[in-house]
Amino acid sequence: MDFKKISVEISEDDSGNIKNLLGSIGDIRNSISIKKLEGNKDQKVAFYTFTVEEDVLKDFVLKLSNSKLKIVSQEEINEKLRTTIKSNAAYSAAVNANISSDELQTLKKKKRIEDFIEEGNYIVLLDILRDIRLEQNKRQRAETASPATVKKAIEISFNEGIVNKRRAFTALEELTAIATHAQLKNLRLNHILENAGLKAIELCTKFDDFADELIKIANNIKVPNIVSIKAVIKFAELTLRDNRNFKYSYEADIVYAIKNTNLRWLKIAWDTVFQDITEEEKVQYDKFMNFIEFKKLGN
Repeated sequence: MDFKKISVEISEDDSGNIKNLLGSIGDIRNSISIKKLEGNKDQKVAFYTFTVEEDVLKDFVLKLSNSKLKIVSQEEINEKLRTTIKSNAAYSAAVNANISSDELQTLKKKKRIEDFIEEGNYIVLLDILRDIRLEQNKRQRAETASPATVKKAIEISFNEGIVNKRRAFTALEELTAIATHAQLKNLRLNHILENAGLKAIELCTKFDDFADELIKIANNIKVPNIVSIKAVIKFAELTLRDNRNFKYSYEADIVYAIKNTNLRWLKIAWDTVFQDITEEEKVQYDKFMNFIEFKKLGN
């Protein structure tokens, strides 16, 4: 199933328009995931991101065009949020992963390894490892410092993410980026990647409408297998009463899970990590798998 993400900017004057849009998509709501992100509170701006299934995309776009709301790109959202979120290395790394080579060279020359550790700036530190033009001693110190730097980045992202939903969205992206980072895996920092994934799961439990993010984590074949399994276990704990019934406050998340859960991947991941799962967690995993399989049969 293919999806399209469409974001709109909502000002105080647009409150009526967004209400009308949300009301108009009632007939296709089960095929749309909605996230609200608070923007600049002084200017009373917010953002809505709609994740729309391909088969209802044309219908949604038509309803959106009638709403007269302003469509914005993720880059525009990031730029506007940059002025309202306290600057920190983890956020900058997430938004500016494509930092220019000139900027990297300046950072690498002016800052000490200890500075990168304190900031949690693992992006620049990893670039130092790859830069054969730098003296070998600095590259070796960068490799030695990598675990502490990544741990600091995880700490910064998680601690700031639990403060409010606005920061939580970028924090979740940052933690997932760490959990799936190929170079960190090559450095054999698997336990740290796993911790980033587990922190992402924990962050999803701090806000009521983040449950569907657990399914996205579970489906991500690049995160450690244990993280995928832990994500569906937590989803089951939050949303399911038993292997046939769910909590109605999570209905939209349940619909998303039924349509999008990659059961094949989860079964593969389970076979590699089930020995590390507690008996209580196994009950939740079985409950989830039985529920999704039951619903996919059309029940």
